[in-house]
Amino acid sequence: MSADPHLLTGAYAADALTGIERLAFERHLDACLPCAAEARQLRAAAARLGAAVATPPPAALWGRVRAEVATTDQVPPVAGPVGRRFPSLLAAAAALLAAAAALLVVAFSVTALGLGLVGGPRRSERVADPVAAVLAAPDARRVAARAGGVGQAEVVVSRQRGRAAFVASGLAPAPAARTYQLWVVDRSGPRPAGLVEVPKGGRVTRLLEGRVAGSEQVALTVERRGGAARPTSEPVVVIDLRA
Repeated sequence: MSADPHLLTGAYAADALTGIERLAFERHLDACLPCAAEARQLRAAAARLGAAVATPPPAALWGRVRAEVATTDQVPPVAGPVGRRFPSLLAAAAALLAAAAALLVVAFSVTALGLGLVGGPRRSERVADPVAAVLAAPDARRVAARAGGVGQAEVVVSRQRGRAAFVASGLAPAPAARTYQLWVVDRSGPRPAGLVEVPKGGRVTRLLEGRVAGSEQVALTVERRGGAARPTSEPVVVIDLRA
């Protein structure tokens, strides 16, 4: 572990510390508020990265990689005395440099997302993203459903925080002059939980309005633009959090 614990927030957020290192760093977090805040933001950013839709590589990519490998010369061995006397040490150093470079790329991506530099508006480091907070909550639970046979939808709920987020992909835009509306349904009936605008590509991440205990149902309906006080159509999808 680094002698300076202030440099370990990224590794902690990426779960790259050993068990002993993690325990020591968590003791440091108890006494260092800036590191604790940074670690929470990085873990939330990592959770948002994990929730992103993966794009499969082109089918021809593997063939091109194999073709390049077959025609590309490998780096020659070091001919100097160091290379002759310590070949395994050099190989280990090269592997370490490659791993460090990869970790730097991941750390930059996570930090950039957490600061709003990648995908989304810029946010102050002191302002927590409520959606990311739900996704990164220790007790976060995902309940999935199929949205009307087209696309995928799920709700991520944290009982500790009393909040939930609706996540969908492949969702078709609502008809003209209509909008999607979320509802939280409990024993007293449905209550509005927010309107959903579907951007190009059909990817939606929306925090449900109001408190969610995790023992309700979440429904998505199509309503007139501006929303309604009560559902006026059959749900496009129902996600049961009671299970």
